[in-house]
Amino acid sequence: MGATLSASVLAAALVLSNAASAADCLIEKATYREAETGVALVFAAASGENTPVTHGFSATIGKARLDGHVMYDPEIERPVGMLMYNCPEGDVTGADLAACTVWKGIIYGIDTKTGHVDLLPPEGANAPDALLLPGFGPAVLSSPVGKGMESGPWDVFEFKGCAS
Repeated sequence: MGATLSASVLAAALVLSNAASAADCLIEKATYREAETGVALVFAAASGENTPVTHGFSATIGKARLDGHVMYDPEIERPVGMLMYNCPEGDVTGADLAACTVWKGIIYGIDTKTGHVDLLPPEGANAPDALLLPGFGPAVLSSPVGKGMESGPWDVFEFKGCAS
């Protein structure tokens, strides 16, 4: 599986473009778009100093607006992203969060010039040329958001813009 994933990532990295403009943008201002469906990930600064959230982001899939965040998991030493839809507010249980989570996984940054894949950089760092969210497409298709979709998004998102 690792060799297949590496080969897929490398192939995707070689096809992607817009590398020059990503270097001039901080990750918390970056927008990424998936090529097949046009699903966009829009990053924003985290919600404050005393929070475990390291990044915030959102996505619109069809008519559904999803909210996401990234938290660094010290046990696996990786940034773990979660994209959620229609989560209840206030005190919620783990079961409540699991029920509204569309995708959860490690987010990787891709340097399209070199094909190098690394972890999502921290806030304040330059945005990667592309992002890899393993299993994103199948997770969307199997969620309430994916009902009625003929095909789901792929797992690679290209840098498309930078908020001012």
